[in-house]
Amino acid sequence: MKPGVKILHKNTRLGYWTGSALLVLLLAGGTGCAQDKPGERLDHAAARGENLAQLEPLRLAIDQRLLLAQGVARAKWNARAQVEDLPREAQVIRAAVEQGAALGLPASWIEAVFRAQIEASKTVQRELFAQWRAQQVDHFADAPDLAKTVRPELDRLTAQILRSMLTNQSVLRDPARKSDVARALGALEARTLSPAAVEQALAPFQSPQ
Repeated sequence: MKPGVKILHKNTRLGYWTGSALLVLLLAGGTGCAQDKPGERLDHAAARGENLAQLEPLRLAIDQRLLLAQGVARAKWNARAQVEDLPREAQVIRAAVEQGAALGLPASWIEAVFRAQIEASKTVQRELFAQWRAQQVDHFADAPDLAKTVRPELDRLTAQILRSMLTNQSVLRDPARKSDVARALGALEARTLSPAAVEQALAPFQSPQ
């Protein structure tokens, strides 16, 4: 063979091995960057679980607020009152926004959350009213006093919801955690009372503001 041909072959082989070595190094480096170590994956999973566990007070408050709608409905039924009370609703939302603003929460988010809770409560009440009309129910002996019993409890739950929103706002308002939040909040006892009302109550947390 001519000398030039031999040199060409040597250079080709050298380039091949050099390129192969670089490829191996790049793949090894890329794999290390792209994948977490097993311990790191466990740490991430534990952190996510801890964040979701902190949503439990919020889940309980939403559930309890919906369940209170049964007592509210009985009291309104006895008084022959309408389900919708717009001045009272405005008062509740205004008070919640003021409390939340003192905590540093966005007013628009607070309003969306509490308007959803009110609409969900009205859904429960309307469904119960329809049921009682069909059953020709006259009067409830166990209806609570709205002013003395129900509203103080609603005020307590409002404060609990706001505190939970403050504590967990980074998770609640993260679109990437939407499915996690839905799982954490979804197991409500009130679902047996009214699935439609539950969906209304949870809607602001399933579509981050």
